[in-house]
Amino acid sequence: MAAAKSVLVYGGCGALGSAVVTAFKGAAWHVISVDFRVSATADESITLKGQDLEADVSSVSVALGEKKLDAVVNVAGGWAGGSLKGKGVFASVDQMWRFNVQSAVAASHIACNFLKENGVVTLTGAHAALGPTPGMIGYGISKAATHQIVRSLAAEGGGLPSGARVAAVLPITLDTEMNRKGMPDADFSTWTSLQTVAECLLSWCDGSKTPENGAMFSLVTKDNKTEYVPASM
Repeated sequence: MAAAKSVLVYGGCGALGSAVVTAFKGAAWHVISVDFRVSATADESITLKGQDLEADVSSVSVALGEKKLDAVVNVAGGWAGGSLKGKGVFASVDQMWRFNVQSAVAASHIACNFLKENGVVTLTGAHAALGPTPGMIGYGISKAATHQIVRSLAAEGGGLPSGARVAAVLPITLDTEMNRKGMPDADFSTWTSLQTVAECLLSWCDGSKTPENGAMFSLVTKDNKTEYVPASM
């Protein structure tokens, strides 16, 4: 019997991360969750302390040891609003940098060092960051930076093992409990379900769908049906 494929889910205990862990477990993958708490679903959990990025990534490297991964999926991150004019801009930019950029850098570093040849790493960008984001400047900056990481990983000398690929999902709005509470009057039929995203990422990692190296797709949902639209940078 062939050994189970292994995936590291960076942010495995968040709303989207939990859905991703469940999807990969259901497909008989060996799932390693990395987050600030233990995942009840994953096969293994690596718990971060959250005090220093380099120390956290080092602890993941130590925990992995000699293991090699078939896939690394980064679904860690967050959202914050605020404009450049507002007094809170500095705090929101710093928060989004830590939540979104640092997690993308961490997952990418792990992928460069622990992916098998022909492996897959996925990052989570944002459709909004393809254009101006005046009302959520910190979020826009951080997700635009994530898109840059995707392009850099895909480029020659990006650091990934031979044959490995990177791709990214760019959600518009995810259908989460928190989003429903925050926007109770929104049209939920235009929101993308967590299961849909998780199944997309699984298909990229198991080879049933093979996006081009460096590809990024906006998740456009209408009437509860999602299309994957190639991002125009």
